[in-house]
Amino acid sequence: MVQLRDNIILLQSYYKFLLLWKYIEQSVQKGTFNKPMEKVKIKTWATSTFDINTAYVEKILHDIAAHPDQKNIFGYLVEMSAIKWIVSVTRELIENNVAFAKFLQKRLGKSFTDFDQIIRLIRNILAHSLTSNLIIKTDDFVKQKDYLAHEKTTSLHFLMNYSKQFKERKGSPAYQIDISVDFKKIKEGQSLFDHITMHQCYLLCEFCYNVSEIFRKEKKIV
Repeated sequence: MVQLRDNIILLQSYYKFLLLWKYIEQSVQKGTFNKPMEKVKIKTWATSTFDINTAYVEKILHDIAAHPDQKNIFGYLVEMSAIKWIVSVTRELIENNVAFAKFLQKRLGKSFTDFDQIIRLIRNILAHSLTSNLIIKTDDFVKQKDYLAHEKTTSLHFLMNYSKQFKERKGSPAYQIDISVDFKKIKEGQSLFDHITMHQCYLLCEFCYNVSEIFRKEKKIV
């Protein structure tokens, strides 16, 4: 029953997320971002529109504003959706673009495999999770665990320092990513965040963006 409740809450949360984003998009486009909008019609095809219940959206926004210290649907789903697609597309680039994969391998050296396996794990959990707290299933990690065991290891450690490996990025020489995952400790029913913190996920997404931008400029991809 708890699982069913979580699934329903997540489904409804994504619907609210859709409404919020489209409402905000139109309010920005119309220059009315700080003013309530009575009508919002989303063009869904050449001759069709979908009407958003603006009163419902404004209630959601009011609830977020009334509880600024609490996690809210909008912010949380922005994070989850962005992290999911950033790591998923990065993984697809590594799998399907030889030039990008070689570029990363050259820059990351021995830590490339750890990076690749970590984003694979995050992608699997986010792609299959039907709960808001990102509960891990056995299928999310068991194949990786077997693969790593075959490679005589069960742990990953992605340590990346920008000043040493990506000098195109200016900033503090101490700024780095440091993510460790031990597959011996991963169990079904745990959360992704038991192993990789939200802060580390943000750093990882930032890195995926930065490395894609460096690659784009190096290869002169307009």
